[in-house]
Amino acid sequence: MVYLLITILANVAIFMAFRSYSKFNVNTLPAIVVNYGVCVVTGVSFVGANSLKTHVEPSAPWFPFALALGIVFISSFFLMAYTTQKRGVSVATVASKMSLAFPVILSLFVFKYAVNELDSWNYLGIALTFVSIALVSRKKRDSSMQPITLKYLLLPMSIFVLGGLIDSSINYANHNYIEEAVEPIFPIFIFGSAFVSGSLFCLVKRVKFGWKELVGGICLGIPNYFSIFFKLKGLSAFNNNGAIVYPILNIGIIIVSTLLAIVIFKERLSRINYIGVGLALVVIFLLSYQEILKAL
Repeated sequence: MVYLLITILANVAIFMAFRSYSKFNVNTLPAIVVNYGVCVVTGVSFVGANSLKTHVEPSAPWFPFALALGIVFISSFFLMAYTTQKRGVSVATVASKMSLAFPVILSLFVFKYAVNELDSWNYLGIALTFVSIALVSRKKRDSSMQPITLKYLLLPMSIFVLGGLIDSSINYANHNYIEEAVEPIFPIFIFGSAFVSGSLFCLVKRVKFGWKELVGGICLGIPNYFSIFFKLKGLSAFNNNGAIVYPILNIGIIIVSTLLAIVIFKERLSRINYIGVGLALVVIFLLSYQEILKAL
């Protein structure tokens, strides 16, 4: 549970960095590209050059996996930013969080990781995860919002698919290809691939970088690297059971980030939102009560 807690805190730090971008007028696109470069530097500093030389083999099956994931990472971000502009923050957020359906379904019915260890309370917790996310993310409907059509749903559905692909791929790679010694190295090449892809895009589009984007990228990049590293550690600790890990992570991130949004950004929650937060606490208990009992 310690690894999952650190992963939650790292993701909340990412959320706080993103929220501060609008306050300080940081251009998000170049800041994200800088962030990926900072992730690489952070990872190399954390791992050490000698460890990289020892464990990095381009012929290893995880290596091309990481490079491909990097392209999906940067593509997912661009799509997330575009959806936020066109459909709103809440729509993009719900689509992103609901993408946990992919690793959950694949873990249960395709990969069948640790399925025998789940009981009826765990399955109830998994089901209630989606209800909780929907309640916490629900906002008052704006009269200017577009009607819900297939065209309207195309962008959030794309985020849903790409987010699910990322989480499922990390889950699969960690189970099949990544040994403990490679866990801190794998994210370096994911972010390295994303940095190269993003830099090329910015070069073609002639995107300008400033000191704000540099600082914003640094603030985002350090927790971003550790969010993936400790996610891998958390998956390993739970026998790569994404059906348990991803709901706990998503619910934990929602609870902590929502509380910080209330305290720091003075956001107001509706009664439905508070019910969702309360239900999220119940979900975490249902998903992790075996671990809690072991600790006691």
